[in-house]
Amino acid sequence: MVVAGDRANQLLDCALDAFLEVGYAPVGVKEITTRAGVSHGTFYNYFENKRQLLSVLVEREMADFFAVLTRVEAGLQNGCVEQTLRQAVFEANREMLTLVDDRAEVLSFIIIDVPGIDQSALDGHLAMFREASRRASAALQIAVDSGVADPDLHTDFAGQAWISYLLGVSAPAIADGAGLSDLDAVADALTVLLLDGLPAIGVFE
Repeated sequence: MVVAGDRANQLLDCALDAFLEVGYAPVGVKEITTRAGVSHGTFYNYFENKRQLLSVLVEREMADFFAVLTRVEAGLQNGCVEQTLRQAVFEANREMLTLVDDRAEVLSFIIIDVPGIDQSALDGHLAMFREASRRASAALQIAVDSGVADPDLHTDFAGQAWISYLLGVSAPAIADGAGLSDLDAVADALTVLLLDGLPAIGVFE
């Protein structure tokens, strides 16, 4: 669970700045508290140790992506026809690509560096992929249940494909810590690929 509160977020922000500057391993609790201007004891009011702080940090930074997928599902539950599905998928793609564009350097650390810290970090990333895919699949299942999408669509696979597409087009920006270009065009291409693409994946018959 993401730790709430201004002080906790201040510590997370200071830790993130330090991790981006020198990497995770060289940074100790002392450096984080010094940057935050708080005592060593204050740190432990919010976090068990640096490793637990990292888990909370990753959860915080990825929360907006999960929120986008949750909104897609909620929106489609209010009524799903082909046009609303296309618009919902496009807007979700656009929102998530914007998050990548705005936070490319941070995501480079989280997606590329963090999984190599330990097995738990790698397992956490795999769990995040599965959860993102589950939420994407839930949205697509509404389209199937509404008679909009192909009734034979394997929504679990399609949800994984959706998240994989997003990761694929975002990878260069994340790897370089740079931004994406022409977000609308990329979001539209992803939408077309998901909804009309490969027969095994495309949502429509």
